[in-house]
Amino acid sequence: MTLDRRRSRAKARAGVAAVRRIALAATAASILTGAAQSPVTTLETPTGPGSHAYAMATGADGHTYLVWIEPAEPEKYHALKFSRFDGQRWLPAREIARGTDWFVNWADHPSLTAWPDGTLIAHWLVHTGRKQGSYGYGIRVARSTDLGATWTTVFEDGMKNVSDYAGFLTFAPREGGADAIYLNPLKPDEDAPAGGHEVEHIKTLAAVTFGTDGSVKDQHVVDADVCSCCTTDIAHTSSGPVAVYRDHQPGEIRDIAIVRRVNGRWTAPKTVHADRWRIPGCPTNGPAVAAHGPRVAVAWFTAAKDTPRLKMAFSEDGGATFGDPVVIDDGRPVGWPDVVMLEDGATLVSWLERRGEGVGEVLVRRVSPGRAPGPPLVVAQSASGRATGVPHMARAGDRVLVAWRNARVLTASVPLAAVVP
Repeated sequence: MTLDRRRSRAKARAGVAAVRRIALAATAASILTGAAQSPVTTLETPTGPGSHAYAMATGADGHTYLVWIEPAEPEKYHALKFSRFDGQRWLPAREIARGTDWFVNWADHPSLTAWPDGTLIAHWLVHTGRKQGSYGYGIRVARSTDLGATWTTVFEDGMKNVSDYAGFLTFAPREGGADAIYLNPLKPDEDAPAGGHEVEHIKTLAAVTFGTDGSVKDQHVVDADVCSCCTTDIAHTSSGPVAVYRDHQPGEIRDIAIVRRVNGRWTAPKTVHADRWRIPGCPTNGPAVAAHGPRVAVAWFTAAKDTPRLKMAFSEDGGATFGDPVVIDDGRPVGWPDVVMLEDGATLVSWLERRGEGVGEVLVRRVSPGRAPGPPLVVAQSASGRATGVPHMARAGDRVLVAWRNARVLTASVPLAAVVP
């Protein structure tokens, strides 16, 4: 071997050793400082300053959608906008509608999803024109067949309300249309005196079925007395849709209930688990449901016995029965869960956890039937209350997307593999 070649190899070995020393030093520094590269990628999100009242869902067309409300010029207007995730990024926002007569708040948010053929359906809340007091609003549902360029109203409910309201609607798309559930007054309060308050109102859980053309095929009240301002959720199992919500039972018990549509008929309400949470008012903290085949997962918040907990329970028979729940919070849950079920039956759950005075974190963890929950993954820091809104999560291929609010609506991408068992 020549002297030049020996010198060249010696230099190469020295270079490799130097690289190894740098890598070891970086690893050691990471261990000493507690730093680690996060698998969470914050996404460029086309939401404007002050955006809020948001929701995210993966439609039956396989695309994930984000919908939100933001201030519009002039300032007294609101604009309802949406974006579609193309697999790598959010596409530029498109406007669905704008108005001055909307009801806008942090919990009763709009929603949007897609049918298998790409038809879009969205809802938002509008005042009835006879509003007295703080409420007097109802639901408006619109449909688009041109990727959101134009929209046509196909359904409204609650438009006779004066001081009451209809809201908290959730869609579940499927072949041939979509199912939806929402809260609706027991009866219109068009003759009610001014100044009514929500705790005086009796809410029902209503179910509506939309055909492919947006027409209403079926509409039923499936529970005649439910908690009045908690978010709802709905999913499709192999035997039909299941809907979850916070019920209102004698003695001011407000536990989570489920109804199922079996052979074309909705079942009687059934409690998912008897926490026996007695609270003389709505906690504005609803459940989440996901399904794959006959397996169903439900996550919810409870503060029974003055102990805040976030729980999850699994069903193997389409929601007819549930196993014992497991606690999935990290010790100080605020609540507002969302769930995504994977093909192997494991479920990812997101929620808001309190870390200090006014400080919170949006967390995600994996939960599998019969196993202890996996470690929580921090997606984002946020406020620990209503300023964050209700975090949402949706599947997008080999990752989940998570949405929350910090001065405006934000989103992040989390690889499924990063949320370990």
